[in-house]
Amino acid sequence: MAQFLRDVHLSNLKVTEELLIQLTEVFTNRAQILHNSATAQGNEYKEPFLTFILRFDNKGYRLFTCDDLLLHFKRADKVERVVISIETRESLTSNRHIGEHLEVKFDTLEEKNCSLSVTSDHSDWVDASYSAVMEVITKHKTKTGWIRSGWSTLVIQLLGVVGGFALSLWAAEAIAPKLSIQNAFIITFFFALLVFSNTWGYINTLILNSFNRTFPNIQFYRPDKDRLNWLIQALIAGIVTAFMLYIFSLLFAYIGDFLVQIPK
Repeated sequence: MAQFLRDVHLSNLKVTEELLIQLTEVFTNRAQILHNSATAQGNEYKEPFLTFILRFDNKGYRLFTCDDLLLHFKRADKVERVVISIETRESLTSNRHIGEHLEVKFDTLEEKNCSLSVTSDHSDWVDASYSAVMEVITKHKTKTGWIRSGWSTLVIQLLGVVGGFALSLWAAEAIAPKLSIQNAFIITFFFALLVFSNTWGYINTLILNSFNRTFPNIQFYRPDKDRLNWLIQALIAGIVTAFMLYIFSLLFAYIGDFLVQIPK
């Protein structure tokens, strides 16, 4: 392992052609510095290689120019992963145990795989490379991270709990009069609540997965193909917010009306 390392997890980004071009310019400049150093030292193992990996439509390519990357990026139906990296021959032959490398990964399939990492025995090259890449990336941040945050998960969970309670009350009120058993309302209520509690976990997972697909951590954006998707996202966000507020008001009104009827 080289002496100096900096890395960071990347989140909430919209990856466009513009971002890929800007990153290629930064990587090319950082590679040129390594090339100049390798030439001055006469050390071919320090010679850098700039490569691109693009995975799309369940297939992947290793490319060597930005033009080839953008060509496939534009044509792909679904872009899954983009990796831009600089590696020296020393790094390649040692499986990155020694030598320099600079790499940025954007991945829609695995959120944990989105990262920036840079390593070298020269701290100046590490710090300058890290700062240059982050300066470009931060300009393409999105504001949808809150949708996948713990707060939105909490709101969905609370809505599910309140909804399950209200649904159980409604089921008990509708079914209990038809049963000729003692404490029919209480038995029906707890039975309905038990059924809901055992199904809510699956429903909650489906809801969260749907949110993550609609508002992904990394969004590969091509205007001619993805503009409609962003309009749909904005529409869904507005509808979901209004629907949640409406449902909350109905649930609390129903629970309030029921509690008023309980003898004191």
